[in-house]
Amino acid sequence: MNTENKQSKSLVTRISEAIRFQEWIDRMDQKDQKLDPAKRKKKWAIILGASFLIYVISFFVFPKPAITYEPIKPVIEGNPDIAKTLKRKKSLSFEMPVDSFETILKQEIHESIPEKK
Repeated sequence: MNTENKQSKSLVTRISEAIRFQEWIDRMDQKDQKLDPAKRKKKWAIILGASFLIYVISFFVFPKPAITYEPIKPVIEGNPDIAKTLKRKKSLSFEMPVDSFETILKQEIHESIPEKK
């Protein structure tokens, strides 16, 4: 019962905060609409210009991520029959290549387990 009461209070709190935020946005919009059209254009040009400038500066300020990788080693010494059977088996339904590969791989892995029908 106590957790339900807390959840309902938090829901009421979140709703009241959303209403207050919406009212604040409405007040700011009304103030903006009362401005002279020339001042309004200038204000929004400055805001958009500053936002774009911050966006461009962020590419120079933040360091580039270091991408490290290990090369994939080819598996040649494995069983060549598996590669041949995977190439020969074709899916009858239209599937993405990853899905069909996963299905074939699961069949190869679980071939010793009998299928349940």
